[in-house]
Amino acid sequence: MIASVGLCVWLEQARSWGGKIGGPLLALVAGMALSNLKIMPVDCASYDVVDSYLVPLAIPLLLFRANVVKIVRETGQMFLGFHVAAVGTMLGGFLAAFLFNGSFARVPEVTGIMSASYIGGGVNFVAVSKSYDVSPELTNPLLVADNFIMAGMFAVLFMFAEAKFFRRRYAHPHSVDVAAGASESLAAKHWKRKEIALLDIAKAFAVAFVIAAVSIKATGWIKASTDSKIIHSIFGNAFILITVLTVALTTLWHREMENIHGSDELGMYLLYVFFLVIGLRADLVQVILNVPVLFGFCLVMAATNLVFTLVVGKLFKLNLEELLLSVNATLGGAPSAAAMAIAKGWSNLVLPGLLAGIWGYVIGTFLGVVMTEALKAAGGF
Repeated sequence: MIASVGLCVWLEQARSWGGKIGGPLLALVAGMALSNLKIMPVDCASYDVVDSYLVPLAIPLLLFRANVVKIVRETGQMFLGFHVAAVGTMLGGFLAAFLFNGSFARVPEVTGIMSASYIGGGVNFVAVSKSYDVSPELTNPLLVADNFIMAGMFAVLFMFAEAKFFRRRYAHPHSVDVAAGASESLAAKHWKRKEIALLDIAKAFAVAFVIAAVSIKATGWIKASTDSKIIHSIFGNAFILITVLTVALTTLWHREMENIHGSDELGMYLLYVFFLVIGLRADLVQVILNVPVLFGFCLVMAATNLVFTLVVGKLFKLNLEELLLSVNATLGGAPSAAAMAIAKGWSNLVLPGLLAGIWGYVIGTFLGVVMTEALKAAGGF
């Protein structure tokens, strides 16, 4: 498992085609290949360790930079644009759920997972899928569809940024001509070598372990103390409580948390291990059968996000760059938003794009659970 994850990370950063596919999808495919070729088992006690221990640790590690005060203060107008795009994702989720109702199992849960993913990112995809224990036969093709639709939408966003049609109708003060192409992959740029000490690793794991342990114990107490289904599904969700506690720490003690180096890398590595595990548990035939319909499902959500953001953003008089970057931040998360701003030469929007994406990690899991519960309450699914 660890060797496979190492290979996937290397391919993502050292090979241009690997960077285009992305580490999470590479890990997923590697897992499916290993189990379906009978090299590794479909079920194993080691996989349960990943579910029970590594996933709850990954979430706080990836949120060590989620200082709410800094996010609100430094994102500027993009903070509004990001929430417009988040609403677009939620509307797209409702639309896709009704259009594809009956096309596959567990529509409310799948809608919640994709709402979380298209507001936050992979960390939220994992959190909501684990919250509802959705089978690999659904999460695997969903992740494949998610990544391919996301990649296609990124290409559309880059085209819209240059299109005369949109430049005539929207202010575009940040746009500059930038030489296209780079030999180094975006993944390699984002995960470039950083200073890290043994003390950083010790602090990162200590804080993450305590947050995860307290959250899991607290959610057990909450579930035992009330019969309310709403409280059970939201406040009794360990992943939501993990997010709340981490954000509280990063906001109140932001200097101390920001000085812990390497938390992003540690958290992302643990997520890659999880993506490999969900691939190991999957039946390749079932994944292939479910992929086409989930492509359509994800496309409806992403397209609704983009159209809604451009229309409502025009009413709020937001500029084109902020709107396109907001859509990117919701669909792809913090790294892709920063990468787009850098690639397009929007230097003043690199930090706002990064912070908006981090804010998506903060609210994505909660909104994904809310979406799932709302569809369940509506009935008919």
